[in-house]
Amino acid sequence: MTRTRARVTVRLKASILDPQGRAVQATLHRLGYEDVEELRIGKVVEFILAGTPEEAEPTVRRIAEEVLANPVMEHMEIELEPVDGGREGEGSDPS
Repeated sequence: MTRTRARVTVRLKASILDPQGRAVQATLHRLGYEDVEELRIGKVVEFILAGTPEEAEPTVRRIAEEVLANPVMEHMEIELEPVDGGREGEGSDPS
């Protein structure tokens, strides 16, 4: 069975304030990491579904737009890659 791994990255749009990012940046500055600038917090959601990446793309886009992201405030990026027929993690070591 052909399967696809979907990775959806969701971030606040640049025009939206990110209080969580500001809090983490302030903590890093207090810890001595003064060089950290413009820190923003986002989320990555990964899942596997049936079909080729081309077949899965419309479903993943709908899931992202309807459930994972708020298009008014957030920007999303979708990455799709085929998954081999093995179990999670099997055969993934390139060495």
